Amino acid sequence: MTVKAFSKPDSSTSAPNKTMERLKFAIVLSGILIVAAAAYLSLALMWNKFSRAEVFFAECVREMLQADALVTPLYHGVPFFDKPIFSYWTIALSYKLFGISHFSARIPSIIAALGSLFITGWAGKRLFGPRAGSLSAAILASSFMFLSFANLCMSDMTLVLFDCISLSLLYAACHYPANRNIFFWLASLSLGLAFLTKGPVGIVLPGISFAAYLTLTRQWHTVKFFSHALVGIAIIAVAASPWFIAAYKENGAGALSYFFIRENLQRFAGSTYDTHKPIWFMFLSLASGFLPWSVFLPGALKKSWSNWRADFSNQDSRKQLYLWLWIGTVTLFFSFSRGKIDYYELPVYPAAAILVGNYLSELIDQQKKTASAFAWFFSGIFVLAGLGAFTALPALNFIPYILLFSGLLMGLLTYRNMLRKTYKLVFISICLTAIAFAYQIYPLIARQQAVLFYTPIIAQAKEMRIGVHSSLQNWIDEITFQTDKEPLNIKNSAMAALFLKAQAPCLLLIPQNEFLKLPQSVKEQSRIIADRPFLSGSLNPLRLLKPRTAPVHLLLVTNTQN
Repeated sequence: MTVKAFSKPDSSTSAPNKTMERLKFAIVLSGILIVAAAAYLSLALMWNKFSRAEVFFAECVREMLQADALVTPLYHGVPFFDKPIFSYWTIALSYKLFGISHFSARIPSIIAALGSLFITGWAGKRLFGPRAGSLSAAILASSFMFLSFANLCMSDMTLVLFDCISLSLLYAACHYPANRNIFFWLASLSLGLAFLTKGPVGIVLPGISFAAYLTLTRQWHTVKFFSHALVGIAIIAVAASPWFIAAYKENGAGALSYFFIRENLQRFAGSTYDTHKPIWFMFLSLASGFLPWSVFLPGALKKSWSNWRADFSNQDSRKQLYLWLWIGTVTLFFSFSRGKIDYYELPVYPAAAILVGNYLSELIDQQKKTASAFAWFFSGIFVLAGLGAFTALPALNFIPYILLFSGLLMGLLTYRNMLRKTYKLVFISICLTAIAFAYQIYPLIARQQAVLFYTPIIAQAKEMRIGVHSSLQNWIDEITFQTDKEPLNIKNSAMAALFLKAQAPCLLLIPQNEFLKLPQSVKEQSRIIADRPFLSGSLNPLRLLKPRTAPVHLLLVTNTQN
């Protein structure tokens, strides 16, 4: 007999009512995807510089297409095996369809993020009902780190998507005997693609999580050695191994050694990349990155613990166990790594969203004071943020009004005990604020980035060497991506002087204070093409709130006189 573990049966619901329920859920989930897509696309479109590690992916693919290389990622002309090939291929396809740009490089991540939202909403519905499902999707879409990475050109959002698919299908395989084989095989394909996206963690972490669930619930009998395990391994190998074989043939064993040993084992052990983070860092990352919804995680865990103690064999208890094991496996695994990074926690966000969506949905249905208290809390936070934005960002038109109006409307809905609408308004408000942020804050930052105005000049400079002062070295990759030129890192004044004194024509990007340190003879022989104030240091939007100081000027200097 098939166990309907993915849904809560309700014999009192007639067929027409079920149809209307499905239609309503489809409409609500579609609305969530549309609002989220508007936010992600706006952020991707309006930020014209790469953040974090984006440029490694974007520049590698640009060089791959330029060299007509589909197997070997190239970074400044050198094979670069930091990650497997799948994300590079998706970016390459986007470049082919939409041209090479910051925006097109980010499209695959946006698609993966929206796919993860869809699966999270669908899985939440199947596990805990349509209301919990739609709330789960809204929670995931508006959690801080998911929102931030959904529009970045990196491989992490693609891994989130494949983890969502794999773990959803593995759970379904346990509880739907009639379709068990196909679920296991599709899960294996997804695991193979996860491996091709991020490496061993794409298989190891879902595998550990699933094995722990089978052990605790005594369901190892559902996995057949030949039809599931062996066939699954074969599917994973067929999906992932061809590229690794091709990479070996083109680059030798050193490429595979670099990836598997240096970028996985040694990075985990900290011998190549030690972030010096404490063992509890990943828990802090989940608490901060999953804001504002992480405030509900302790309550959700307490509720799950009570369910396990009352009846561990209960289906709701097992559903929650599966999700907590998903979270616990990833968090504990990276807690023991010395190469901890906050966004390594991203694959657990869908599970956290479903748990919080179910917990919050039940609080609302049961009219618990906790749901009302947090609704008032969110209302107050938005109102205070809106008032603060009026003071800190007086030139902006939309952000303060969005925050203030949303907070007041949340208060009104809470007062009328319309809590479900209050929490969905939190999601909508966060996305609207992100859209306003993209169109108002990003241009303010861009106007203070003189390099963005100089790159067109550099791109048009034919047969000229390009130099970039070491204080601006974080711009070197960006300049290469935008101009197809390889800048030289000018490390000190002596090197800058030699660079400008050389016979070959050149352009040099250098802060004004560093240019003034050069010998007088060099300054007299040089010509300043452009002089603009710029925001030095990291591109942190919060720096706009700091008191104004004397502006730093960035010069574009040449050794030619015309």
